[in-house]
Amino acid sequence: MKAFWRAVVAVVAASAALAMAEQPFRDWSGKPTPPLALHDLSGKPVDLAALRGRVVLVNFWATWCEPCIAEMPSIARLEEKLQGKPFAVLAVNYGESRAKVEKFLGKSGVKVHVLLDPDQKAADDWGAKGLPMSFLIDARGNVRTWVFGERDWSDAASMKRVGDLVTEAAGAGR
Repeated sequence: MKAFWRAVVAVVAASAALAMAEQPFRDWSGKPTPPLALHDLSGKPVDLAALRGRVVLVNFWATWCEPCIAEMPSIARLEEKLQGKPFAVLAVNYGESRAKVEKFLGKSGVKVHVLLDPDQKAADDWGAKGLPMSFLIDARGNVRTWVFGERDWSDAASMKRVGDLVTEAAGAGR
């Protein structure tokens, strides 16, 4: 019986370590970039297609999702570091009310451009079956990479991946 409980503890510990591990970038091999047209917290319509020429991080998240909450400050730091460059963040909230999202952002102090996906249709279209799920869109509007799970978006690997796309976008604009 002791061996059984040791095995259970080992599995739980391994699962916890995996959950805390930095999630890898994965190359996109899926369908063409799905459309994304939602309203932001102020009610203004936002369309991903209108952001062509910029690299866009599309992040699906929710206020009840612990890994989402943990990564949100790093997304804000990434956006701050790339201010003035052809880069944007669209943080797509998964099915929550405007009031709940505004309350969360007010408490957390995180400043990101949030879009509301009240019926989770955009999440379904993008295949975001779990949270957080993020997609890096190049300046031509193509999904290049995606990540399922929490990442530190302001770490060196993330900055390099996003920075390479931003450099590519800036070079294309010449």
